[in-house]
Amino acid sequence: MGLDMTGVSRRRAIAIGAASLVAPVMAGSVSAGTTGGHIVLVHGAWHGAWAWKDVVPLLIQKGFQVSTLDLSGLGANYHRQSPDVGLYVHAQDVLNHLFFNDINNATVVAHSYGGGVLSEALVGDTEGRIGHALYLDAFRLEEGQSVAGAQSNELVDGMKKAQQSGQMIPPRPVETWEEIWGMVGPAVQFAEPRVKPMSPNCFLETVRGDPFTGDRKHTYMRCSQNENAHFKEFLQASEADPRFQATEVDGHHNIMVLDPTRMAEAISAAV
Repeated sequence: MGLDMTGVSRRRAIAIGAASLVAPVMAGSVSAGTTGGHIVLVHGAWHGAWAWKDVVPLLIQKGFQVSTLDLSGLGANYHRQSPDVGLYVHAQDVLNHLFFNDINNATVVAHSYGGGVLSEALVGDTEGRIGHALYLDAFRLEEGQSVAGAQSNELVDGMKKAQQSGQMIPPRPVETWEEIWGMVGPAVQFAEPRVKPMSPNCFLETVRGDPFTGDRKHTYMRCSQNENAHFKEFLQASEADPRFQATEVDGHHNIMVLDPTRMAEAISAAV
């Protein structure tokens, strides 16, 4: 998520409202709306479902059913972290969430590293439960690509060494969060004890098929205040891809934490 590593029918800029605070919703829950369809929110690297807690009730107010999940080894599942966990396990987390909750025609919103998870989940979605894949400032990985593929050789070498020794990849240092995620003040204080290390397999494993086949809807949404060149490149690739809609939201990388009202409005508009 926001690693310093690093789809077109139209491009829209979405700039709506100011941030508001709302009551928290339990992570991993499936919460019922009335008319808007089902949205599944997938978090990024080192984070958990907690990152979406203020967005969930706002989407419910708009009539959507909303699900969140903690990927294996992260969030409320961090005590189950293992070197064996990786992109493939995380993609299965999403598919299992859809199956066991009997969710069909879902809009899956995947943030940052979660985009790689979404790509692999699309490959494995043989039942067609995902109707709309929405990549939010995310790694829009294609067949054979990995998150590590967008990194420097030095970083990749470090990941491979960690993989060989069974070590985890720690979160980015707190002093970098303002630049890479836009996180300052209370947002940092809330997030710092909740971000957790994760397996290098998450970054090194590659997508095992073409995620963009079939008649699903695909959207790439870039956070316009994030200067990370990789996400700009993913937006440009999406603009050039007729299978994708491309759009922007006026916010930094962790907009769901920083400005939940604007995040909920942007997701609602894209759906």
